[in-house]
Amino acid sequence: MQAISKNQIKYIRSLSQIKFRKAHQSYIVEGLKNAAEWLQQKADIEFIVGLATWFEENSEIIKQYTAAQCLVATEEDFEKISGFKTPNQILLVARMPEQAELANIKPDEWVLMLDKVQDPGNLGTIIRTADWFGIKTIVCSPDCVEQFNPKVIQSTMGSLLRVNCVYTDLVALLASKPETPSYAAILGGDQLDAAQAYTPGFIIMGNESKGISEAVKARVQHQLTIRRIGAAAESLNVAVATGIFCHALIS
Repeated sequence: MQAISKNQIKYIRSLSQIKFRKAHQSYIVEGLKNAAEWLQQKADIEFIVGLATWFEENSEIIKQYTAAQCLVATEEDFEKISGFKTPNQILLVARMPEQAELANIKPDEWVLMLDKVQDPGNLGTIIRTADWFGIKTIVCSPDCVEQFNPKVIQSTMGSLLRVNCVYTDLVALLASKPETPSYAAILGGDQLDAAQAYTPGFIIMGNESKGISEAVKARVQHQLTIRRIGAAAESLNVAVATGIFCHALIS
């Protein structure tokens, strides 16, 4: 172990910005539960930053890492690098994995497709939902929020390690796979029926306020709507709607 340096503090602080995450191909994982998940799953860790007490209590866990990877920080250091209002006692800097290849998607595989989902909390919850339903791939439009955004990481609770997020042009992908069924969440579509057997394919969810773009909608095979029972609510949160769609289509 070694004390964290000023340059390392500066580097870690820079990773709160997407341009530096992309430049360094690294991201931050913060908090005890998330850090434990990343360490347990043996993710590619660049640095473990912790209070001296954390390292003392987790001496077995850190044996597989070099002294240069284990950085001892003070509470004052954590206040400089933490994105939490109340800094925790551990923070990881992890390396980004290579983007998964869409060619590896199996014909009988369910895939989530997100069109301009921009709220980090929503994307994080959707990633957790995908993990729950056994979905291994989420295809995001280029204007979706980045999966390594700290708020997304916090919301996934480790599910990001088991779900691949791929960013690509949705219209081009749908056009290249006309044989793959596509099911889109659209107001005014056919009623989503949990009793019906659906063939695996793309589950498409849209932007929080504008829904699915017209260009993507034009490529969709099945437009489906969750039956509304109440009279007042105009729409559902996209993460909630994703859970309902996954349950109805996959279960």
